[in-house]
Amino acid sequence: MNDTETSITGQEPGFYSESKFARNDDGSYERSVIWKDNDTLHTETTVINKTVPSAGVIILTALVFTLIGALIAGLIFFSRFVGVRSIVDALKDSRPAEATPAPDNAVVLPTPSLPDSSDPGNAGPSYFSGSLSELYSRNVGGVVIVQSYNGKAGRSADLIGTGTGFCISDQGYILTNEHVVADANSFQVVTFADQTIDARLIGSDVRTDIAVLKIDDASLLTPLEPADSSSVRTGDFVFAIGHPTGDELSFTATFGMVGAVDRSVLIDGVRNDYIQIDAAINPGNSGGPLFDMNGKVIGVNSAKTVIASYDENGEPITAEGLGFALPINLALQTASTIINEGGIQRPGIGISTVTVDQETAEQYQIPQGALVYTITENSPGHLGGLKIDDIITGADDVTISASEDLGAYVRTKSVGDTIVLHVWRDGEALDVEIVVGNLNELGSTILNNEYGGSKYGFR
Repeated sequence: MNDTETSITGQEPGFYSESKFARNDDGSYERSVIWKDNDTLHTETTVINKTVPSAGVIILTALVFTLIGALIAGLIFFSRFVGVRSIVDALKDSRPAEATPAPDNAVVLPTPSLPDSSDPGNAGPSYFSGSLSELYSRNVGGVVIVQSYNGKAGRSADLIGTGTGFCISDQGYILTNEHVVADANSFQVVTFADQTIDARLIGSDVRTDIAVLKIDDASLLTPLEPADSSSVRTGDFVFAIGHPTGDELSFTATFGMVGAVDRSVLIDGVRNDYIQIDAAINPGNSGGPLFDMNGKVIGVNSAKTVIASYDENGEPITAEGLGFALPINLALQTASTIINEGGIQRPGIGISTVTVDQETAEQYQIPQGALVYTITENSPGHLGGLKIDDIITGADDVTISASEDLGAYVRTKSVGDTIVLHVWRDGEALDVEIVVGNLNELGSTILNNEYGGSKYGFR
């Protein structure tokens, strides 16, 4: 034992105390307290097994940890440098090939863009990058009221339709719904700045319910930026700009959320996949833009009659409190074809049908199939001799059990092809030969304004 220290505490009569503190050879410490109380001697020894490093050990330890820290810092820097270089190299390698130049006379519409995840202001379709008033102000300059006339546009002409449209390019092209411009021969658009401008119809497509108008002075409108509608998710917030009842409530904004995506819905006899929303959409909103929370267009609103299903009496159940928008990706694809190819040919025969299911067939003792509900005047169905309440049970060698079967088969044909329809008419079986026409040229006038199905429980 070495390094002994001794101390003596204060004394009182009859009391003595001595404290010894020493370090042993093995590095431990020993503390001894000896005291005498009157004639009794007390001793208490405590051994502390703690080694206090020498100054050299402390210096060596500090040096080792310094070297380790430097090594770790170097590794982190190296890994980050390599990581950054790898990302840069990957981006260089993944750059898209240069696009093939479009023909000189082709119109190139804007390409829907995905959100930039590196920009917090574009984190995704639901990101609220600004107040709704800011998003509205930024986009309302590209929205118009579409007025469709029978006759030369103006006060003396008959206004037969009002809807909404929006600018899709800096060349003055305007997107709207086909049913907004149907059966009209002249058009005007009214801007947010209250300017009334003549427009001409470039073309329309009944299948997607898309039409394209054009004005000459493109500087009067602000083109709206599209987003990639395939990135839209259920629960995303959305808003719309439109004219719920026409001019009286023009440029109204409504707000809601996406209730479903890729919703297959039959609207006025035509089935498409829509974005379902709960933002208020009324007839005057037809053809207007649906925006995400970055202020980019994700869809074209439609306010046509939506039959959700039929009740037990065959009465149609219409959708309430719901809106449907055609995804902008499909709308722009259709618009591009209309602009650059002069239109779209869609095979059609000019009839609408309802399904006669097994239960209805058994109840009324009629065959299953597609019952002719309406016939378009001067359409292939009309010229071929079809009548309302005819039940189509086959087409060529294909069995028709539902309306969808007939529509799917007609879409496999080309304009000018001939189809033989197998028809049941008041207990008699007959064949009707139909020459397929172009759906986009058939018009929408219902023959004699007659509707079938009432005698079989359909309304």
